[in-house]
Order: sequence, then C-alpha cells, then structure tokens
Amino acid sequence: MSIRLASYVVAAVLLVASGWALHGVWRGPDAAPITLAVAPAPAGGEVLPSDNGEVLPPNHPSIGGTSQHGVMPSPAGNDPPALAWKVPVGWQEAPSPNAMRLATYRVPDGVEVTVSRAGGATDANIQRWVGQFDDVGHEVHAERTVHGLHVVTVDVAGTFVGGGMTPGTTAEPHPAWAMVGAVVESRSPPYFIKMTGPVAAVRVARAAFDHLIDGITPM
Repeated sequence: MSIRLASYVVAAVLLVASGWALHGVWRGPDAAPITLAVAPAPAGGEVLPSDNGEVLPPNHPSIGGTSQHGVMPSPAGNDPPALAWKVPVGWQEAPSPNAMRLATYRVPDGVEVTVSRAGGATDANIQRWVGQFDDVGHEVHAERTVHGLHVVTVDVAGTFVGGGMTPGTTAEPHPAWAMVGAVVESRSPPYFIKMTGPVAAVRVARAAFDHLIDGITPM
C-alpha cells in the first residue's frame, strides 16, 4: 500500500467516525429518520404541582402569598399581576378557598377582607354585592381615581345573606352586617376588594381599608 493510498483509507475512517460522533449511531441509506421525543405540556385538565410539591388545580395562581407589600400573584388565565399595595398593620393573611380568591385577610372582630379577579361589568358586580343583603338600611356608591386607576366603591349595610364566612358552610343571615367593596379597573379583568363583617367592626376597619385602596399602584 502506497503512502497516498494509506492517507485515503485514514481519511475515510475519520469521516465515518465523525458521522458516528454526530449522529450517535450509523444508519444505512434505507433507515427511517430518528425523531427526538419531547415531553408534552400538561393537558388542560391535568393537575399541576406547585413549587412546594402541593398539587394545585389547573391555572391556579402562585400560592407563595402576597407578601407585606401586597404584590398579587398571577390569576387564572395567566394574566400578569396588575396591582400592588401595602397590607395594613394588624391584618393577618389567611388561606384562600379557591383559585378565584387571590388573597384573604382576617381583620380584628370578625371582619374578613378578600381580593379576587374576574370578568364582568363593574356596575353588575356592584349590584351583585348589594344583592347579598336584605333589609338594606345604608347604601352609598362612590367613584375616584387612584394612581390613574378607576375605582368604584360601595358601602352597604343590612342583613347579610351572601353566604358563610367559612367555605362549605351553609349560608345564614347575619343581621347588622356591613360590606365595603371596591372594583379596581386595571388591565382586564378587574380586581375586586371586599370587606365584610359586623357593622361596628367594619366601621372601625374602614380607615385601614381606604388607606389600602388609596395606596394601590399599577404594576
């Protein structure tokens, strides 16, 4: 074998070896192409694990909490968070019962503050809140702009029949109760912030509620 012929043989061997290195395995001319298997994304009805391993319903927002500055997690539909605020001193964050509820706060003397985000016209939602009361003896509507955001509020008192404070409990009438609700028209859908409880306790907590609303800032 001449030196030139030996060089050709070595080059051919190196070329084949390079093909093996690139493709992982040599395939003949009639072999079917190899398709890499990619794990599919979770189906729409499939449960998803949270960061801490807890199983959550589909499209559930992050459950990492809102923090002391009230930065909202992404709600259902994967909309980015739109609002931030500072939680008033003395309000305790509590677990939320479902994916519609983005935050729940316990306020002294049996008052609950809830934050949710959903669709629907502002006026229709305000009227729905008012409709949760019988024997309405007090109803005040107001509008204002907070850091460029349109906010509609309602203050209503009477017999609350909108449901129990604890999820899964039977709705019982609550005489002498009040609600202060605010619809914040941010990027669609809007935020709903609602405070409900005994009239006297809601009146005491009203200043802190208004301070929270006045401190809302768009993100």
